[in-house]
Amino acid sequence: MDLRQLKQNVHALPNVQENVEKFQQHWIKPLRSNTNSHLPFLQRLQPSTKKELNQKITLFYDTLGSVQQRGAVHEKLKSYAHYLVELKLATLRDDTAKATMLTNHLLKDEMMNVSQTLIEVQAFSDAVTLLSEQYHELNGLVQQHLSLEETLFLMDLPHKMYLATLVKTARDQKRLLVDLGRHFV
Repeated sequence: MDLRQLKQNVHALPNVQENVEKFQQHWIKPLRSNTNSHLPFLQRLQPSTKKELNQKITLFYDTLGSVQQRGAVHEKLKSYAHYLVELKLATLRDDTAKATMLTNHLLKDEMMNVSQTLIEVQAFSDAVTLLSEQYHELNGLVQQHLSLEETLFLMDLPHKMYLATLVKTARDQKRLLVDLGRHFV
């Protein structure tokens, strides 16, 4: 993959903040007992099930916040792509001072440190994996107490698409960071 295509792929990554908000709106909000009046079948759940569901949703909110917080890696990847283009241009122009400055910026800067970004990308991926596991656990709990028709209605909400986008974003961030590293080396 050439550098121009890599930069386009980095800029094409979906917005994590937006996906988290829409996921929350289309999945968590309907599950909460005080916001699901339009889904009467969730109102009929047993009190013990509602309590367990709300406890698991509270844990889920923590994970969701973690995913949202770690989603800022996207901006760093954009900056890396920009700096790599600048580095390549500096190398082609034999501007060793600028090339050295950009290299040091990518390797030693507190905010743009590549090794720190590797850790952040892995942390984002781990948080999304945990989010996905908790999502499936919560779905299993809800589905045990609903009829097939009610389960299908709940699963037709667009939340699956937003979760899939988050999982794909985590996978793409890893792949793009590896590609950016190859171009840097």
